[in-house]
Amino acid sequence: MSRTVLLLHGLGGSAEDWAGVAAALPKGLSPLAFDFPGFGKTARPHDSYDPASLARWVLGELDDRDVETAVVAGHSLGGRVAGELALLAPRRVLALALVSPLGAASYGFTDTLKWKAMSRASLVGATPESTLKSALGYGFAVDGAGRKGFVARGIAARTGPNASAALRALERSVDGLLAAPPLSKRLAGTKLPLLLLTGSEDPLAPPKDVETIRSARPDATWVELPGIGHYAPLEAPKDVAKRISELAKKV
Repeated sequence: MSRTVLLLHGLGGSAEDWAGVAAALPKGLSPLAFDFPGFGKTARPHDSYDPASLARWVLGELDDRDVETAVVAGHSLGGRVAGELALLAPRRVLALALVSPLGAASYGFTDTLKWKAMSRASLVGATPESTLKSALGYGFAVDGAGRKGFVARGIAARTGPNASAALRALERSVDGLLAAPPLSKRLAGTKLPLLLLTGSEDPLAPPKDVETIRSARPDATWVELPGIGHYAPLEAPKDVAKRISELAKKV
């Protein structure tokens, strides 16, 4: 019997960011990835973009697909939403893999200003394409096909016919993330199998921030990928798939 592995993409990304991981998962694990509202091919925006609201939206998508339980893996923003989903529906989340999750620790004043500045719809929409390409590539430590594909999809989303929805989703997701309590506090007291996967060169969700979750869940499995940045599903998809499959064997 196949087990569903739900794959939640990161900030400014899409379900396509998980393609390499999905292809590398072993038989018996059935990947399911879809775009958050306003991202990728889901042009219709959502009313609220805080992690809890997005988790409720994800739960609705699972209901629509008749998916009762799943191993859940979330990257970046998707990691923060995945953590909230585990709290919202603990009997439906069999195990949780957080890949460079944003919001693991509280954001200080300087970081808050940085995130706000890089996500304002009016600013991003007016940014020249050459500068936008550079911004989209920030956070990668591996300059390979994964980075090139992510940048190309990002440019298309921010300049195409659904650009307004994409820019609105980006801005409101960041605002919701900054206002939410840190994931390290939210996961305190949870019991489900937990994997923390981070890149050693990640500037957006530094290992020291992700490691704060271990204060709440010292039993969590910790994996740091050397030479990998923020986008492990795109930079090292086979490694990520291997770790997720190992997690799935625990349930």
